[in-house]
Amino acid sequence: MKKKYLPLIALAVGFVWALIAASVHSMLFALLPLLAFVFGYFSSWQRGLLNSFLLFLGYTFANALMWSPGINLLYPMPYFVAFITGGFSLCLIGTLAPLVRRGFRKPASIVALAVLTAVVIWCGFLAWTNYGYYYQVIINSRENLENLELYLPVGTVSGEPYVELFDNPLYVPGKLTENYTKELVDTEYGRMLKLTIPGLRKDDVPEPRYTGNVIFRQENPPRKLIHLIPRYDVVPVDEVSWGRAIGLVKTSESKIIEEFKVPIMVKSGTDADFELRLENRTDRGEWINFTYTKSNTYTELIRYEGSTGDEWLLVPVEVTDRLRIRGVGD
Repeated sequence: MKKKYLPLIALAVGFVWALIAASVHSMLFALLPLLAFVFGYFSSWQRGLLNSFLLFLGYTFANALMWSPGINLLYPMPYFVAFITGGFSLCLIGTLAPLVRRGFRKPASIVALAVLTAVVIWCGFLAWTNYGYYYQVIINSRENLENLELYLPVGTVSGEPYVELFDNPLYVPGKLTENYTKELVDTEYGRMLKLTIPGLRKDDVPEPRYTGNVIFRQENPPRKLIHLIPRYDVVPVDEVSWGRAIGLVKTSESKIIEEFKVPIMVKSGTDADFELRLENRTDRGEWINFTYTKSNTYTELIRYEGSTGDEWLLVPVEVTDRLRIRGVGD
C-alpha cells in the first residue's frame, strides 16, 4: 500500500470507527489514540500530523452527523471545541509516533509512548459508562390530603430492595416536599416504601391544587438497572415511538419495551381524588468523543388517577428505553 493514500485512509477509518464506537461499545473510543499512533508510526512527523488530524476530523464528522444530521456540516463549532478539548492530543501522538522507530529506549521514544499511554487512559476514563438512579413521586389533588400515607413499590437491584437510594433525598426549597418521613415496611406484597406527608403544598398554577413532590437520586450506584418490585401481569412490548439512524447505527430512539402492574395504596384523613406520577429511572451515559456523549435512559413510569382509601390498587407501569447522542450546543 502506497503511503500517499494514508491520509485518505485515516479520514475513512476515523469516520467508520466513530460509527463502530457508537453502535458496539463506547470503550472503543479509547483505542482512537492507538489508531493515531499507527498512522503516524509509518510516516514522517509531517505526515503523522496530517494523518492523525484527518483521523480526528473523520471521527468527529461522523459524531456530528449522528448528533444532528444535515446541520453540523456547515457548523464548525463541534469540530473546534472537540479539537481544543482533546483532539489536539491525537495530532501530538501522530507527530511523535515516528520517533519510536528509532528505538524504544531513547528519551524521545519514551516521551512519545508516555503521551500515548496518558491519552489512552484519559479517553478510557471518558468512555467508561456512568450510572445514576432516580426515583420521583408526585401527587396532586384539588384537596389538601392531610396525614397522607403512600405505599409504593421499591426500586430493587438483582431482586433485592436497594435501600441506599432512599438515603439520598433531593431538596430544592420551595419546589420539593421537605416535611415527610420515609420507611421500608413489610406488607402482604413484600417490602414497600411508605411515605408519610402531613400536608401538601398549595399550587395556584395553572389552577388551585395541592402537590407533594419527593425525589431520591444517587450517582455512581451499582452498574445495573434498578427495577420496581413487585410486578404483575408483565407484557413484553416492542414499540418504537420515535427514532433516527445513520445506516445501521441508531443515533436516537425511544422504545416501549414492557408493561406490567404494581400494587400501591394511598391513604389520607381526607377523602378525595388524586393524580399520582411515579418515575423510577436508571441513567447511563458515556463519552464517544471529546464533546459527544451517548446516553441510555431506562424508565419505569406510573401515571394513575384514583381516590384515597385503605385498599391496595394494581396500577399500570410503562417501561421505556431511550437512546440519544448529544453534542456541542445540545
